[in-house]
Amino acid sequence: MLRAQLPDACASDATMEALYVAEGPRLLRYFQRRTGNSHSAPDLVQDAFVRFASAEHVPNLVNPAAYLQRIARNLLIDRARRAQEREVFVPLEEWDAGTPPDQEDTLVVRDALRRYEEAIAALPERTRLVFLLKRADDLTYPQIAKRLGITLWTVQYHMKRALTHLDRTLNHDD
Repeated sequence: MLRAQLPDACASDATMEALYVAEGPRLLRYFQRRTGNSHSAPDLVQDAFVRFASAEHVPNLVNPAAYLQRIARNLLIDRARRAQEREVFVPLEEWDAGTPPDQEDTLVVRDALRRYEEAIAALPERTRLVFLLKRADDLTYPQIAKRLGITLWTVQYHMKRALTHLDRTLNHDD
């Protein structure tokens, strides 16, 4: 049983890292097969582990790998739903590529960008640095860990913290 291998169900860096090493490559292959997109698969793996690490009932899990797999399936379902919501059919005769965006649209985009930049600026320094190394510089978690001299689990912690803060700030500040 996995519970014996993962005392306190990932309470320590070492146990979470062991789960990541054991399940990360499998999840990566799973997302690559399901999405057909090798570029988004690492982000989906990251999101799965962030959701797993933030779950409150993790200490009670008998089979954390199965729970992680369920999270992965749910991520794909959420992704499919969002893709359906974005699909909007515009007849060709109604679409004019030469029409500039409305002033209101421009203001909405500028406001969203301002809120995003403010949310990033509000992050603690180390968390902001880890986030920007991943998102702006496109470094992998191991590269970030090596550059900053921290563990892989610490990189994951800071990314989870940053993503949670950004989600809370940008999606729930209405």
